[in-house]
This record gives sequence, C-alpha cells and structure tokens, in this order.
Amino acid sequence: DFSLNLNGSFVSDDYRTGLAIFGFYRNRNPFDANGDGFSELALIENNTLGARFYQRVATRGKLTMDYFHINEFRRGGNKFELPLHEADIAESVDHTIHSGAVTFDLLMHDADKFSAYFSAQQVDRGSYYGANQDLSAYGSTTDFTFSAGIHYLKHTEYLLFAPAAITSGVETGGSWLKDEKLGYYDKDEGVHLGNTLVADQQLFNQAAFLQSEWSLDEWVLTAGIRYDHYAVTDHNGQSKTVSGNVLSPRISLLVNLGNNWQARAGFAKGFRAPQIFDEDLHIETSGSRQVLHRNDPNLKQESSNSLSASLNYTFDQGRWQYQVLAEGFYTSLINPFANEYGEPDEDGVVIYTRTNAEEGAKVRGINLEINASPSNRWQFQSGFTVQKSAFKEPQEFDETRFFRSPDSYGFLSTNFQPSPRFSISATGTYTGKMLVPYFGPSLAEPEAGELRKSQAFFDAGLKASYTMKITSQVKMEWNAGVKNIFNSYQSDFDSGIDRDPAYIYGPNTPRTIYFEIRIGNLL
Repeated sequence: DFSLNLNGSFVSDDYRTGLAIFGFYRNRNPFDANGDGFSELALIENNTLGARFYQRVATRGKLTMDYFHINEFRRGGNKFELPLHEADIAESVDHTIHSGAVTFDLLMHDADKFSAYFSAQQVDRGSYYGANQDLSAYGSTTDFTFSAGIHYLKHTEYLLFAPAAITSGVETGGSWLKDEKLGYYDKDEGVHLGNTLVADQQLFNQAAFLQSEWSLDEWVLTAGIRYDHYAVTDHNGQSKTVSGNVLSPRISLLVNLGNNWQARAGFAKGFRAPQIFDEDLHIETSGSRQVLHRNDPNLKQESSNSLSASLNYTFDQGRWQYQVLAEGFYTSLINPFANEYGEPDEDGVVIYTRTNAEEGAKVRGINLEINASPSNRWQFQSGFTVQKSAFKEPQEFDETRFFRSPDSYGFLSTNFQPSPRFSISATGTYTGKMLVPYFGPSLAEPEAGELRKSQAFFDAGLKASYTMKITSQVKMEWNAGVKNIFNSYQSDFDSGIDRDPAYIYGPNTPRTIYFEIRIGNLL
C-alpha cells in the first residue's frame, strides 16, 4: 500500500493573495485474508489534485475559491489480471469527481459579517458487480449536487436580556442522480440488449434559519430554528414525488460553575429525506447471491429528537493537569429507516427494501473521557462509551437491536516527546461485540440466514517520529510504526465463490507495518 502526498502554500508579501495546492496518489494491492483466492481488501488506485485560492477585496472583503479532482479505481474479487467480466467475482467502481466552491466574505460595521457561497460537485462512476463471467453487470452513474446560500452575522449589545450574536441565512441545494445498467450481448438469446434505467432521481431543498447566541460572564445560551422544504422526484416511475416541510429547533446552554467545572445541555431536531443514497448503488455480489437495495414506494422521512448533557471538570494535582468529561445522550428516532430482506429469486438476486420502522427507535448512552498531562512532553487521552441502540418493535431475525452497532467502544492515546526532534505515540481503539447478519454457504439454508455475534476488537498502534535538518530552511521527518499490533482482525471471513459478500466487520486492516518520509520547510 503506497501513498504520496504533496502540498504547498504561497502568500504574497502584503498577505492579500494566497494559494494552497495539494496532491495525493495511492496504490494498494488487493489482500486475501483467508487464502481462498478472493480479496477481503480491494485494489485501490487514487489520484487527487486540488487547490485553494484567496484574494482580499478592498479593505474588508475576501474571495475564496476551492477546487479538487479525484480519480479513483477500486476492484475486489479475484483474477485481477483479467477483464472484469472474465473474473469469477468482480466488484469494481471507477470514480471521476470534480468539486468546486466559491465563497465571498465581507466584514461590515464593527463586527458583523456577510457571507455568500456556491459549491457544486459532479460524480461520474463506472461500475461492475458481477459473478460467473456476467456481461450484464456493467453500470454507469452520474450524480450532480449543488449548494448555495447567504449568511449574515450581526452582533448586538442587547437582545431581550443580554448581548447577542445573531446569525441568519437562506440556503438552497439539490442533486440529480441517474443510474443505468449498461447494455450487453445476451449469448443465450442471441440478442443485443440496450441500457436499462435503474434510478433517475432529483432532489431539491430550500432552507432558512435564524440563531441567536447570548453570552454573559458565566454562561452562553444558544437558540435557533431552521425551516427546510424538500422535494424528491423519481423520474423512473418507481415511486411518487415525495415532499416535506420540516421545522428543526435547537437549543444549548453552557454554564461555567466556578474555575474548574463546566456544564452543557442541549436539544436538537434533525431529519433525513426519503431519497436514494449513494450506498444504495453498491451491489453485494457472489457466485450465488446478489443484493440490490431499493426504497419502499411509500418511504417517509426519518426524524430525530436528540438530548445531551455533559459535565466537564479540570484540575491540577502536583505537576499533573487533568480533564474529566462525563456525558449522557438520548435520541428518539421517528419513522427510522430499516431494511426488509427479500427472498432470493431463481438467479440468486435478493432485494433489500428500505422501509420505515413505524414504532420508532431509541439510541441512548453515556460517554466518559479522561485526559491527563504531567508536562509538555507527555499527553494522555482516553474515552469510553456505553450505549444501547434498538427499535421499539422487532425487525429482521425478530431482533430489536441495531445490526453492526456495538454497545460499547473506546479509545486510548499516549504521546511522548522527549526532545524537539523525537516523539513516540501509542493508540488503541476498542470496539465491542455486535450483531452481524450472515447468509453464507456454511448454513443449511443460506437464504434464511442467521444472526451472529462478533468478537470484540482492540486495534492498537505504535508510531515513532524523528525530525532532522537538511538545510537551514528544509527539514526531513522519518516516521515508522505498526497498525493493529495484536492483529485484532476478523477471523471468520466467508470463503469461496458462493461466500456472503457482506459478512465483513471489525477493523479495516490486519497488522500493518508502515514507513513515512516527509520533507518540507514547515514541519
């Protein structure tokens, strides 16, 4: 797995003009974890190039422009030396992405600020999800998205009961997504078939919002409201046009309780429109099973009401500085999205239909973080979360718990810098057990599937860094480390051409040794 990063920045002598450029290249070989000849990690070839330019306008204005281009090819399966349709299994996507944005900021009066922005992105994707030398598995997707809006920030000496910063604005956005299955020659019927339209969706969203932040010596109160109107149109005729009006309030309070204690509490409402998402276009493929994702024609928006509260305590003990954070959270989901698994047809095609769990769902838990530092040379960070995510009524496998959602997870991080040139860091990420559906050939009835509980994982890493001077202006930094030291990695991957392609969970990579070299004048 080889990657190369390049970046540079240039600023004029009067600081009114600036340019930053960046580039990225990556080439990763496929990885077969269980030796069955089929990859668990895909081949990746990525080329990225981008830039940001800013120009001061007059005395208080600033124009910023961003652009980046990504070309990425990914392929999993086997027989990588052959064309896609000659492999036993191949899952491949080839993305070309162009993304740009323009923002104009203007400082007004003493501390007010006006902002206007426009951004757009064009995605062209070629895909292949097929098995057993299937010529019909090629696809093509185009997706154009845009967003535009204006914001105004005004500071006032008094509003209702305290000084306030008022933010208001309007936004509009939309997307056009078109997905086609490409034509092919059907050798059994001896006919050439044309392209087949899979999805043709338009989404438009208009919004307006108003927020005020009041600040006094010991507390900060923020309250706001946002109005959204969305419309999702399916030009493929699979479902009717869906529109909605959503009012989303939010409020938060921060209180300083003396020199060491700080309390926060908040409420927010959110939603997801009933649209086709990018991940729905991914087709999980094996020799005996192919999973397609579809929306129920009567799918409704998903809404959420979230509450959170936290208490933060900082104190010194000897040379040590400590920070302790305790947080609780609760989210009620209204009409949450859920999958219904269909029955395989004669070709092994299974439809996963996104529906609404009309009785709702809840996510609740507590989070604890402890940070400590005895000096500038040492830093310790840690956190652990215990949560429960469940639907109110049973879903697939007669289960209420969310799939692939652990009830506990946490992290550890330690950094030691004995000298300005040398540092060493250790990290660890814990992921608790989770429920994972399995539809593989090891079952007597693979089409019925079973629900399995995964093992817990602890992904530990170690990294050492050393910096040396090349010239008075240029430095070189050497990095070496190990990711997933204990190889805490899935041990029961499915195997063979008929494997369950979705039965993957846990850390993304096994034990990995890596080396890095950085050269620059601002290391």
